[in-house]
Amino acid sequence: MTGSNTPRANSMTGKRGKRWPLRPLSAVILLVLAAGAVASSLITQKVVEDQERLILREQTAEVAAVVGSAFAGAQSSLQLLGEIARSDQGHPQLFTNAARAVTTTSTQAWLVTTQSGTSLKVTAATGDGPAVGQAVSGDQGTLARRALSAKGLVSGLVRDGGTLRLAFALGGAAGPGTVVWQESAISPTTPTPTGPTSPFHSLNVAIYLSNHPDPSALVVTTTKGLPLAGVQYPFRVGADTWLIVASSSQSLVGSLGQDMPWLVLGFGALTAVLMTAVIETLGRRRDYASALVEERTASLRSAIAEREAAQADLNRQENMAAIGQLAATVGHELRNPLAVVTNVLYLMKVGSKADANDPIRRHIATAEREISAATRIVSDLLDYAAGRGPILAPVEVCDLVAEALSVVPPPDGVQVVQRGEPQVVDVDRDQIRQALLNLITNAYDAMPDGGVLTVSTISEPGSAQITVTDTGMGMDEETRDGIFTPFFTKKARGIGLGLAVTKRVVEAHGGTIAVRSMPAAGSSFTLTLPVVAAMVSASQ
Repeated sequence: MTGSNTPRANSMTGKRGKRWPLRPLSAVILLVLAAGAVASSLITQKVVEDQERLILREQTAEVAAVVGSAFAGAQSSLQLLGEIARSDQGHPQLFTNAARAVTTTSTQAWLVTTQSGTSLKVTAATGDGPAVGQAVSGDQGTLARRALSAKGLVSGLVRDGGTLRLAFALGGAAGPGTVVWQESAISPTTPTPTGPTSPFHSLNVAIYLSNHPDPSALVVTTTKGLPLAGVQYPFRVGADTWLIVASSSQSLVGSLGQDMPWLVLGFGALTAVLMTAVIETLGRRRDYASALVEERTASLRSAIAEREAAQADLNRQENMAAIGQLAATVGHELRNPLAVVTNVLYLMKVGSKADANDPIRRHIATAEREISAATRIVSDLLDYAAGRGPILAPVEVCDLVAEALSVVPPPDGVQVVQRGEPQVVDVDRDQIRQALLNLITNAYDAMPDGGVLTVSTISEPGSAQITVTDTGMGMDEETRDGIFTPFFTKKARGIGLGLAVTKRVVEAHGGTIAVRSMPAAGSSFTLTLPVVAAMVSASQ
């Protein structure tokens, strides 16, 4: 027993000796604790900076809420003026009086424009803006057409000579083809003064009518120091996305927060000096024990990981072999009886003299539909069990997509859109067509209430992409993770082999398949196929 323990003890002693070089141990401990104090100070500084950024972002969000609510009132005013203009046509004074009641500055203008053919003319106006009968063009014309096609309030900057105006427009408020406006002259580069009650009083703020800090889209700022380097916070104003960029003009965490890193550093340095003597001995013993535990733990984890990996691989191979054998057996045994029943139904239908509304003919049609579903299940089983390699030949991708779409016409309520670029790839035409058919039929099934199926092709250097997108029910994360697993399905009908076969076919061509989906937001499957397929084993 003594002889067996000596080598391990000597080994650990050697490790401990290497870990602790021959130098004053107190100096080592002092350096370690001093480094810990410095690290703690840096971490504290990082926490203070994060807190500063968090407070800055929260205050920026509050500013965005205040600004958004202020601009939200514009939509209510425009809606009300539109109703007045619609109900009191021929009495422009009513519109003028109502507009003046909500006017806050002398540079504001309120007007109604009406579309006539391709032109827009002012039909009601008040304030510092275009007159009645004046045609609308340029920036105003662009914004008016946006308002006519948008749902809700739109905003934009209108340049009229040397004057820049902030405009809000609401389409259809005064009737079809009409736009109700509010315009206000602004000077965005002139800093807006702030007071103690202003939401900007502790911030430097720049607001842009854009989703990025575009100098030409600047609406208001509180500082001349542009561009600002700070928090960028997008927010919605009607149908448009605005952006607030904010930085702090003073400390947001207070003087104590600013001094905290230095306090932590001083306390850590004092602790290092006082604790050096105590930690010296305890550190030796702790390091020795930790090294021993880590060595044994690492060896045990490595052995467990290797065993689990080997067991998982063995189970997967056994399961896949059993599944393939079962699929081949069931598929072959069912195909012949289904063919016989199909022929019998055909003979019954040919021999029946009943009209199309007769119950017998309807029952025969129901039986044929169910046999078709069973035949598809059998085909999936046989395709999965066969696993043959692709037979390559040049194929035009757009023609192949069109052929697949013609095989499975869309159900009622589903619109099919095909677009893309022509490209020739070397693939197995039958296999890729079957993969597309699986994706297309799954997309139809995901849209029981109708929707849009889009099949697009894109040419990439050395590859071609085929994307099948639907606007159906979408999938949650659990379903997305399991859809390519054999026999995984959440449908009332089907056995869950279509996507498994599709994935194996694509990978056999050296390609990939990717899926993007969210619940109630539809799904998108993208096949990426190399122009010259690098075939791999179909059994993988």
